[in-house]
Amino acid sequence: MRKFINYFKDFHKGYFNARLYGFFLLFVASLIAVNYIYDIEDSFIDSFYGKWVRTLLYLGYHAFAYYGVLLIIWLTDKSKITFNRLFWIKSLAGLLVLSIDRSVFPFLVKWVLADVHVKTYRFWFKIFFNTYGLVTILFSMVILKQVFDRKEDFGIYGLHFKRVDFGAYFIMLLIMVPVVFSATFLPDFLDYYPTYKRTGGAFFASFYGVGEWVSKLFYESVYLVDFLNTEVFFRGFLVIGLSKILGKNVVLPMAATYAVLHFGKPMGETISSVFGGYILGVIALYSRNIWGGVFLHGGIAFLMEVFAFIRQ
Repeated sequence: MRKFINYFKDFHKGYFNARLYGFFLLFVASLIAVNYIYDIEDSFIDSFYGKWVRTLLYLGYHAFAYYGVLLIIWLTDKSKITFNRLFWIKSLAGLLVLSIDRSVFPFLVKWVLADVHVKTYRFWFKIFFNTYGLVTILFSMVILKQVFDRKEDFGIYGLHFKRVDFGAYFIMLLIMVPVVFSATFLPDFLDYYPTYKRTGGAFFASFYGVGEWVSKLFYESVYLVDFLNTEVFFRGFLVIGLSKILGKNVVLPMAATYAVLHFGKPMGETISSVFGGYILGVIALYSRNIWGGVFLHGGIAFLMEVFAFIRQ
């Protein structure tokens, strides 16, 4: 834990500015408020479900958050940040990958699940939803690494096991246990979790003649896979991959963009994602790997599922 404390001390030394952080929090709070007041994610963007214009809407949504924070950093202290041609090309390429990942699913699912039995369709739909990112995100990161960062030694944007201290991450996860359990008493939390309840797992188990515990175990295992894709993009590409260009300035815009990813989930989870993304971003910046984030992010998600099962 001392190592992590030193990470944060070093990060904030010479970087923390009350004015910058105040405007950052105000900007992100405004994004969250506008989304949840007008339901932009669910009512507007999702109204274009199955149409390619949705890709452009997601691109604009995430780009507004990402570049908006960078503009705040630049306006606060113009000497703190510079933008070159490589930055614009690389950052836009990454945001485009994220936008395609968030919008291409309707086109893929028609092809992949065309012959699935109606009784198991919803379950396989959810399984595919949590795994297709291995192609749209993870495989894309492999390509971007070859294009932009072939000579860098941080693996596929942090996918390596150098300097990984799982013991410290386990302690951090234990600290989160009472926090996550407390969240289960919020009505919107139990409306959303466990995510398994929307899978039709009972029909899946009945169709294949297995106990429902099989469908639960299968779904929850696959559910956690998606957090690898999330970490390799947000803490890997946006932090480790762009740190050579932006330095410490990679963390705040990533945290804002990460919050946008959570629109549509309970508001409390979206708000906490800002702080969680910030913490994991600093750790990734200094450790140069993302496995701690995968462990913590996946661990917290698993606790949410388990506690929601217990409460219901």
